[in-house]
Amino acid sequence: MLSILAPLSIHVLLLTATPKSCDSKQSASTLTEQTLLENPTASSDSIPRHLFMPPNPPAPGRDRALSLRLPHLLAERTTNYRHASVSQAKNIELVARRLNGVIVRPGETFSYFAHVGPYTAANGYGWGRAFVGDRIVPSMGGGVCQGASTLYSALLRTGLPIVERHNHGLTVPYLPAGEDATVSSSANLDFRFRNDQSTPILITASTIPDRRYLTVSIWGAKPRPNIEVKHQVINTYPFHVIHRSHKSYESKASTSEHVLFPGQEGAKVSTWLCIRNGKKTVMKEVSVDVYRSSPRIVD
Repeated sequence: MLSILAPLSIHVLLLTATPKSCDSKQSASTLTEQTLLENPTASSDSIPRHLFMPPNPPAPGRDRALSLRLPHLLAERTTNYRHASVSQAKNIELVARRLNGVIVRPGETFSYFAHVGPYTAANGYGWGRAFVGDRIVPSMGGGVCQGASTLYSALLRTGLPIVERHNHGLTVPYLPAGEDATVSSSANLDFRFRNDQSTPILITASTIPDRRYLTVSIWGAKPRPNIEVKHQVINTYPFHVIHRSHKSYESKASTSEHVLFPGQEGAKVSTWLCIRNGKKTVMKEVSVDVYRSSPRIVD
């Protein structure tokens, strides 16, 4: 949920920038489930390095969409929540139920908080995890950001105008950097988009709890252009190591270290869209997002 930024580390790895285009292979690469099963330490050239994006299941809500005369699947995105605790997983599944079936009328601006919030125990949420500065901490309602992020990632592929979106302070483990969206009641951070069409938009969502998959689909009356989301990692910020204990040299030499948090690198990432409509291709800038590194903590 909440992401509070502090100054970035001065240790920056500058990458060779490739000019943005719609012909290059500047899409975030991801790992397959089979690859991770065979090699748990496998990495890709995406940020984060160990990103696993599940294949999309059959889009939820097709019958509902057809009944509303919204037969076109504009976009669909599936993310995994295997990183979540039991209570955080329940938060994500509650979000899916609350998003499922939402209709956004022509000209209407959708507010994530209005449909899913407040993120409190009184509203059915439990404890999860959130980003504060460069750390991951317990937070009531932790996990609701994954719903906002999965929705945002799908909406990028529809071309519908985004009214309000905030990236996390750290990269998330379930989407490429540049496709996430954080929300917070206390910091007044919402996620909003507008339906600029003359017909309604339907949001459907579902989870597969035993596999820990969350799917969000967007339905409309008319097909949209083919839209590809592109990313470019501009900078990376390596993490530093924090030793919590103060053992003597002899003690350290004889005792193996216990990793409390593995650490993760930060990045500056540019995101844009390649919108193809027939023979015409248009490139549209989306965002440049900065993510902090988070320290490796050992004991």
